[in-house]
Amino acid sequence: MTTKPDTRLMPAQNPTDPTTGNDREGVKAVGILNSRPGRKRAWDEMSEIDRVVLLESVRQRRKIQKQNLAIQNEIRLRSLR
Repeated sequence: MTTKPDTRLMPAQNPTDPTTGNDREGVKAVGILNSRPGRKRAWDEMSEIDRVVLLESVRQRRKIQKQNLAIQNEIRLRSLR
């Protein structure tokens, strides 16, 4: 009995493929590998002073954004009256 190989499967997943055989001879086992080395982040390469400056600038920016949002919300509320 010959069946057509399912084209949606990879050759190693298709047991009717003549190159793999029924006993899976010649098929390489592929495991889950952690092939990526540990990435260096810009944060890790920054000096302690640079980190403090960056964090403070982020805090100030968020504070200003919060104030601007409050002002915009107040303007919208006044326009609805």
